[in-house]
Parts: sequence; C-alpha cells; structure tokens
Amino acid sequence: ISGLRPYHNISHENLAIKICKGLRPRFNIKVPQLIVQLIKGCLDSDPLKRPKAEEIEIILYTWLCKPSDKQTVVLRTQIEEADNINNNSPNITIPSTSLGFSYETRSLNFNNLPEPKNSDDYYEQNDNIISKEFSDSLEYCRIDIPCDYYEKIDNIISKEFSDSLEYCQVNIP
Repeated sequence: ISGLRPYHNISHENLAIKICKGLRPRFNIKVPQLIVQLIKGCLDSDPLKRPKAEEIEIILYTWLCKPSDKQTVVLRTQIEEADNINNNSPNITIPSTSLGFSYETRSLNFNNLPEPKNSDDYYEQNDNIISKEFSDSLEYCRIDIPCDYYEKIDNIISKEFSDSLEYCQVNIP
C-alpha cells in the first residue's frame, strides 16, 4: 500500500520474536478504514479470528465487481478521502531498505518463541494502524479481475470435471 516492505526499518535479527510479542507494521500514508479493518483482521495473533481466504475473496470481489454495494460505496468515499489527505501532505522521503540489515537466507532457531499476542496499543487507537505522517501520494495496486471471472472458471472446472468423470472407472474388488 505504501510502497514500503513491512518492517522495512527494523533489523530482522529478532523480528519473529517481536512479531510474536505484538509488533505489527504501520503505514506512512492514510489508508481507507475498510482496508485497515481487513488488514488488521489478517494480522490477528489468533488464527481463528483471521478471515478465511474465501471470506477475503468475497470481500475483494464485492469491492471490485459490485459498484452499487453499500460497502463498495463507502470504500470509494474512503479512498477519495485518503487520496485528498495523501496528496496534500508534506513530502516525506521514503527510507532506503538497505540499512545494513542482512537479507541472506539462513536457518533460524524458533524453539523458544513466546505465545503470539496482539500489540497492546494496536487495537486501542480508533482502529488506526496508520502512522501520523502521510506520504505525498496514495500508492495502491489495482487488481483487474473481470466480474465474470469466477463464473467462467466455475464453468471450465465443471466441464473438465464432468468430462473426466465420463472416463473414470472404479474397480471395487
């Protein structure tokens, strides 16, 4: 969203432990609240509270392919608001990701990880995980999925599956 990798300014030496202790990434831009809520749900320390892939798929499909849906209308308004804030914010330099950290592949010892938890202040600040500083523009990725994509895939899969059933033999001794 911001153009920065998560934890871009934190040494990776003890990052896994810090994440288990509640460290979560922050954004340097204004992000629409509906997107913030989805991100926070995905980052919950309790896997049972995280949305399932199917739930995320439905949310994204609704946002992309149902322009008159109430939530899509709200999201569009929030995106416009975020764009206005980000476009009118002072220029912020994006730091280099090469801060002397080692990005080489190596084995890590995770024998003594603490019990995962959410950050103490992560959910307390009005559902806001955005830093107070905003970048000069809202960077976002546009996903171009035709609204009939899933219908076409379902038809292809159904056709292939039904064709394969015609040639399938079950031998029961």
